Amino acid sequence: MRNLLFVDPDPNLCEDVCNFFRSTGSNIKSAQKFAGARALIQKNAFDVLISNVKMPGGTVRELMQEAREKNPDIIVVVHSAIDTVQEGVRAVKEGAFGILQKPFSIPELNFQIRKAIELREQGELRAEKEDRFRNIYQPASFIGECPEIKEVFKIVNRVAKSNSSVIITGETGTGKELVAGAIHFNSSRTAGPFVRVNCAALPEQLLESELFGYERGAFTGAEKLRIGRFEQANKGTIFLDEVADMSHYTQAKVLRVLQEKEFERLGSSETVRTDVRIISATNKNLLELIEKNLFREDLFFRLNVVSIHLPPLRERGDDLRLLTQFFLKKYSVEMNKKIRGISGDVMKLLTAHSWPGNIRELENTIERAVVLAEGEMIAGEDLKLLLGSKPRAGNGGKVLLPAEGVRLEDVERGFVQQALERSGWVQKDAAVLLGVSSRVLNYKIKRFGFTHPSWKQNK
Repeated sequence: MRNLLFVDPDPNLCEDVCNFFRSTGSNIKSAQKFAGARALIQKNAFDVLISNVKMPGGTVRELMQEAREKNPDIIVVVHSAIDTVQEGVRAVKEGAFGILQKPFSIPELNFQIRKAIELREQGELRAEKEDRFRNIYQPASFIGECPEIKEVFKIVNRVAKSNSSVIITGETGTGKELVAGAIHFNSSRTAGPFVRVNCAALPEQLLESELFGYERGAFTGAEKLRIGRFEQANKGTIFLDEVADMSHYTQAKVLRVLQEKEFERLGSSETVRTDVRIISATNKNLLELIEKNLFREDLFFRLNVVSIHLPPLRERGDDLRLLTQFFLKKYSVEMNKKIRGISGDVMKLLTAHSWPGNIRELENTIERAVVLAEGEMIAGEDLKLLLGSKPRAGNGGKVLLPAEGVRLEDVERGFVQQALERSGWVQKDAAVLLGVSSRVLNYKIKRFGFTHPSWKQNK
């Protein structure tokens, strides 16, 4: 039984985390302020400290020092918002096991704590905490044996040593962010921040302020200074996912950062300089967008110094089996289930599926199958909710209307729900599966009243 201390200013998050770990048999206490956490440390012997980077009255580094005076072997896990990640990296350098970026899932936190405890018991914690980030993103540890993926590994190893811009292409869910992380954490910038921005997830009018920041009073609602992502990524790497969704105006400002290493915050005439490497990604054909005047040709050539293409899962042959085994083992351990494998019929189902959501869809499918499984083998019925029979199609691939008719609203609701489930409730990926924009999908989500716990953290 482990003794845990969770520190965060958010009382709701403290309650959710405490409820989860108490259900697993752990002893856990929580605090929302530095003084309260310090008092608990002085009165209790904790095995693990999980703390926000900042809290009223102090910082995690100060709290970590207090905790180590009581227990030199205490495990410290840091969690932070994007604007405090540099302070979290400093804590890792000073001995914290790892850092989680908000919003994080409680199972993800649980997995990291369990891994840290295992490593300490094996006497390997000191070496592991120093190389935590680097080890996660080692290309050699990626799952895949097909020639195309092996070539990706080689390119990543070579390009990581440079500061050149990289563009990663491929369908949604193929692992573009993982490749971007591998480049950053194996480069000379590994001590700097790795800042991620999903350009498709933000409305056009908000993306500019998110990237470049703004001064107080720059527009209605700008009540305080906001540091943008390019400024946050100084001395590190910024990953621009779905870069094709930027407007021409924002593209011009990004081009200037690439060329001049400088920009101005909204509402300011002061020039801000930043030393940042840009890695971008898209699931669209940028050359076609250039021909349609939807993407700047000069920006494309600046971003496309090195190009990496990730093949879809359906073209990776036996990698499907390797990835399935990896996710099966991962979630069996996390959920404490003794699952030995999957039946041959299930593997046929997986092989026959087209996987429009690629690796992300496969991971969600296996996770759900492990949740539903009642025996030691994954059976066909454990997959049917995600990999059920496809809509009946007639000539030209059209879905046939049943003789008894349907309520169109029910059909639409059903497809929206299936897309959200298949994409792991990631709205931008669900929008891709449905062939609509994120804005249209958001309207339908509100119309049908869908909600999910992971969205709560993003509000």
